[in-house]
Amino acid sequence: MSFQNPWWTQPSSIDDDDHVRRAKYYLPPVRENLLILGPRQVGKTTYMKTVIRDLLREVEPRKVFYFSCDSLSRKDELIQLLNEYRTLVNGDEAFIFLDEITSVDAWNMGLLHLFNAGYFRNSLVYVSGSSSLNLSRETLPGRPLKKVVYYPLNFRVYFDLFTRKLDVPTLPVTSPHEIMKEAKKLLPHLSALNKALLSYVERGGFFATNLSSASLYETYRDTVLSEIAKTGRSEALFKQVISRIIESYGSRISDNGISKEISASHTTVSEYLELLERLFITRTYRKWENGRVNYRSLKKVYMIDPFLFRVMKRYSLGKDLETEDIPHVIEGIVGEHLSREYAESLFTFFKDGREIDFLVRGIGIEVKWSERVRSRPKAPEYVLTMDEFDEERRLIPVSLFLYLISSDKVFYDLG
Repeated sequence: MSFQNPWWTQPSSIDDDDHVRRAKYYLPPVRENLLILGPRQVGKTTYMKTVIRDLLREVEPRKVFYFSCDSLSRKDELIQLLNEYRTLVNGDEAFIFLDEITSVDAWNMGLLHLFNAGYFRNSLVYVSGSSSLNLSRETLPGRPLKKVVYYPLNFRVYFDLFTRKLDVPTLPVTSPHEIMKEAKKLLPHLSALNKALLSYVERGGFFATNLSSASLYETYRDTVLSEIAKTGRSEALFKQVISRIIESYGSRISDNGISKEISASHTTVSEYLELLERLFITRTYRKWENGRVNYRSLKKVYMIDPFLFRVMKRYSLGKDLETEDIPHVIEGIVGEHLSREYAESLFTFFKDGREIDFLVRGIGIEVKWSERVRSRPKAPEYVLTMDEFDEERRLIPVSLFLYLISSDKVFYDLG
C-alpha cells in the first residue's frame, strides 16, 4: 500500500512519477466523485496522478490514497484494502483514487459495498476502468458517483495541442449556415489542418503514440488480449471477428454474415461485437429506417480511434495502415466525432437507394475524401471533402468540419 503512495513519507516524490513527468495535457480536478471509464493507455492514470500532485499542495499527504487494482482479483480484496487504509492510515477526510478497478471480479458489487459501509464517507473518490461490462447490472443508484468516459483526443484537441489553437467556437452540426461561414474563415489554415489530420490518421488520439516506439502496438494488443482472457472468451474467435471488421471496414456487415465466414453462431458473433464496444475498441452504427433505428438490419462497425485500427489490423491481418485504408479510416473518424458530441449517429438510405454515411438529428453527412465532387448529392446537408470548399453546395473539407463540430472535452457523460 505504501509503495503506491510514496508521498506519505516524501511529498515531493509525486514530481518524479513517470505519469506526471510525461504529462503533456492537464485537466482540472473535478470536485465530485467520478467513475472514469475508457480504453487502456488513454490517460486515466496520468489524470489521477496530476490531480494527486495538485492535492498534495493543499492537504496532508496521508489523506491522499492511490491504488492500482491490477494486482487485485476479487472484490473481497478490494474491500480489505480500503479497510486497512481506513483503519491503519487515515480514518478521516480522504481523497481516494482506485485505478483500473474493472480488473477486479465483481468490482461493481465491491464498490457498492464500500459506499454502503461508509468507507467513502467525507471523501472525494475517483475510480477508473477499461471496461463497462458490469456497469449495466450495477449503476450504483443513489450513490454520488458521476460516470464519464475518457476518450482518446479528438481532432480539435489534437490540433490545439500539437499545432496551435484556433480562435473559433464549437458549432452544432444542426447549424450548417454557421458552420460554412466559419469554415470559410478557416481556409487559410486548411493546409495545416489537413497535415494534422493525416498525422491523426496515423497516430490517433493516444498520447503514448507521441512518446513510445513501435512496440506500443504490441503492448496495446497484449493489453486487449488480456482483457479478452478475463472474460473467458476465445482469442481465436476474437481474432476472426476483428479480421472481418477490418476487411470490410466502412462497409455494412451483419452478425449472420460474419457467423457464416467463421463457423460460429450469430449469437456468439453478436456477443463478441458487444464485447468490443464494452472495451471501448469499436463503435457500431445502425440504420435509420421508417422513422426508427433498425437493430436487425446491416450495420457498420468502426474503431473509436485510428490508432486502434492500426493495432487491430496488425494483429488480425499482419499488415499496417495502407493508402487505400485512409478514406475508410477518415469515415470512422467522422462517425466517432459525431457520436461523441451527439450520443448517437446512424446511417440511412434515400429513395434512390443511395447510402448516406451518417445521420445526426436528421442531418445527413456524406464523406468523399478520395474523390472530387463533380455533382453534389441532393440529400446530405454536408459533403465532406479532402480540400474542396463550396459554401453554396455545402462542400467542406473534413478537417475544417471536424475542428468546428468538436468540443474541447475529454470527459463525456456516460449515457
